[in-house]
Amino acid sequence: MRTLLPLLIALSFGCTSKASEPVMEVEAESTETIEEEKKDVKASLYTLEAAIRLDFEKAKKNNPEAFTADTSNYRKENGILSLKIKDEWKLLASFRDTLNAPESDDTEIREYKYLGQLKPINKYVVEGYFWEFYECYLVDKVTGKVDTTWTSPSLSPDSKLLASLSLPYGLEGLPNGIQIFKVENGGEQIAKYFEINQDEWSPYESYWESVDSIIIKILPINRISEINGIPKEEDFSYLRLRIK
Repeated sequence: MRTLLPLLIALSFGCTSKASEPVMEVEAESTETIEEEKKDVKASLYTLEAAIRLDFEKAKKNNPEAFTADTSNYRKENGILSLKIKDEWKLLASFRDTLNAPESDDTEIREYKYLGQLKPINKYVVEGYFWEFYECYLVDKVTGKVDTTWTSPSLSPDSKLLASLSLPYGLEGLPNGIQIFKVENGGEQIAKYFEINQDEWSPYESYWESVDSIIIKILPINRISEINGIPKEEDFSYLRLRIK
């Protein structure tokens, strides 16, 4: 899972340079230099450090719940989700189910479910189920603008950041890690700040420890193949993500 498509560079074939045309030699940037630059960028955005179960349990206990589950602000008409936008019902054609539709096959199946609201930033939360895939949507209650996250996000205590974990490790081609978004103007603007997509650990659960710190419950990838069935508590590790 979690493979990135390689960047393909097109090269011209069957062409030769004329003797009179000078050939400019460009020194390629070393792989080491590129990796160092990536590390510098990451270091300017966040740090990851080891945490313990006690840190996780404390964050879980003290974590404010910004999400509100409700069933009064959505409808479905002919498989199309409707939400109240500016206090008026609006059909959202992009949220159209094909589940069990005669014209759909397995790979085209999609189903959208309304979850509730993130009231502090004025968003509805909708989840989408697809063939071997899942993602979540934040729909602005005033403008109808849609932002996409890997899974249902959690809001920081000051409502200025959103965190979204990936699905559990296992499906090829899907991301593995955590996304962080910046929230501005009370939710009018949501922009991805960074994401951690790697193959060393799989996230299972996370809670905000403070306005800029998250404790993540993880399962090391090398443990997944060793575990027979559901992981036990001692199989998990914990990370603290500090956001700069």
